[in-house]
Amino acid sequence: MRQWFRIAFPKNYLDRRNRAGFLFVLPALLFFGSVFILPLAQSIKYSFYKIAPGGASKFVGLRLYEKVLTDSTFWTAVQNTIQLLLFSVPTTVVLALAVALGLNRITNLKWRNAWASMYFLPFATSLVAAALIWQWIYDPVYGFLNYALSFVGIAPQKWLQSLFQVRPAIAAISIWVRIGFDTMIFLAALQAIPEEYYEAARIDGANAFQKLWYITLPLLNAQIIMVCILELIFNFKIFDQVYATTQGGPASASQTIIMLLYDTAFKFFRFGDASVMAVFVFITLMAITLLQWRIFRKPVEY
Repeated sequence: MRQWFRIAFPKNYLDRRNRAGFLFVLPALLFFGSVFILPLAQSIKYSFYKIAPGGASKFVGLRLYEKVLTDSTFWTAVQNTIQLLLFSVPTTVVLALAVALGLNRITNLKWRNAWASMYFLPFATSLVAAALIWQWIYDPVYGFLNYALSFVGIAPQKWLQSLFQVRPAIAAISIWVRIGFDTMIFLAALQAIPEEYYEAARIDGANAFQKLWYITLPLLNAQIIMVCILELIFNFKIFDQVYATTQGGPASASQTIIMLLYDTAFKFFRFGDASVMAVFVFITLMAITLLQWRIFRKPVEY
């Protein structure tokens, strides 16, 4: 068999095939390197330099790291970001899974696709446009939400102007935008689960909750991990919704770490400090992602 393979596919053919495969992926590698790897390397480099607005730079070692990591404003932004994560990520994952389970029970394919399309539409909307829509919904005087709440006797709320309501209000925008994308992932995974598992469980007398807990959720383990990681990254880098609605207000109550990074770099022109924040974001996301993958990843025996 090996001799026939060498005769049919000589070494030069394999070399040409390998070179062709490399050339096919080369544009993607160049794009990834120029858009992600190169800026990351520059951010790491600039985090050790104090850069003047005119372009002059001075090596300062770890002084910028000490300055940023001991700044109360920086840690307030980190705290706001974490609170937004806690509001949005678990809610988005649970709601998306619940919607996917409901859609999977619809036997009519046309109706299932129609409902799935309606859930997916917000994801196709620009984040800025979605934020502006919700800004109108949250308007304390003319907003639809306060108008609807007035029918049940709830007084008008300030929402985006409130120190305590602004973070849940922004988190709701992220949930509305992202739930459709996560639903499509879960729905595709649900449709790939063999029906024989449920038939065997039905014969053994398992109820609906037992089938969900012992069959569906374990077989969706990989998709749940992937969705959690994607939502974690998306919400940790949240910027558009904040910039379009509150710009970090009121009183920096909604200022996230990316919002602070943007202001530091492009409003105050402290590029070295902003580079330290960018390195912090990268290391934090990498560490949390690897930890999440290590803890929740477990093999599923069929």
